[in-house]
Amino acid sequence: MKLCVPVRVPAGLESCVEPHLPHAEHLLFFDTDTRDIRHVALREHQPDAAGPPRFDAVLCGSVDKATKAALAEKGILAFGTEARTAGEAIAEFEAAVFPAGRPGAGSGGGKGEKGGHGCHGGGACGGQKHGAGHGHPEGGCACGGHDRHRDAFSRKMHADALKIAVSSQNRKTVTEHAGRCRKFWVYQIRGNRIDDKTLRELTPEQTLHSSPLGDGHPLDDVHVLISSGMSPFLYQRLQRGGIRPFVTDESDPDRAVQMLLEKVAQV
Repeated sequence: MKLCVPVRVPAGLESCVEPHLPHAEHLLFFDTDTRDIRHVALREHQPDAAGPPRFDAVLCGSVDKATKAALAEKGILAFGTEARTAGEAIAEFEAAVFPAGRPGAGSGGGKGEKGGHGCHGGGACGGQKHGAGHGHPEGGCACGGHDRHRDAFSRKMHADALKIAVSSQNRKTVTEHAGRCRKFWVYQIRGNRIDDKTLRELTPEQTLHSSPLGDGHPLDDVHVLISSGMSPFLYQRLQRGGIRPFVTDESDPDRAVQMLLEKVAQV
């Protein structure tokens, strides 16, 4: 798999991640199979140089909607990361996405020293559209499991007392940065319909970025979590905690839940 990481200066795996993709002046391309690295300068005109290589996914701090849509049209996935260096971002991605034991998994690079190369912590992830290659309905969802899990999940979705959480930091729209979000609309679903909706507010210590699920976490009883963006690390943690993650481009929380219910009804 070929990854693209927007960086500030070309310094191999120690390159500082540029948090905002449109602001990047350099791109680092990494092949997870061959471990090859290539840098491309975006601001320099190089008529004799080969163009940027093809890639499958972008790892960055945030992606605006226009860029995300353009990537999705080309079948390119966008994953958020809070890593400081390209090596950290790649290692995080491989640990979350690749099965355990895959050659090269987790060896993208260790954590660099804080502040090295002028790095600082990136923002939480931008929205991701992870539908290509997994047979998900169009509309954008982070892959919350593959086909072998679909029947079991469909049965759970049709069960009574199902709860769906939606990250909504502003209480009005579906927001990104699910790991740092403190406000979630929690929907009670009965008969595949919305029966009730309540707001749950987390303390700073209870955010999913800071606190593990279990041991009485406020979201322990949730079956599904919808957001406009989350990191591969959080995506994996939610799955391990028994919560199905979905990422959507829909901004209205009620509509996002209804769209999910409609898709499940078709399974």
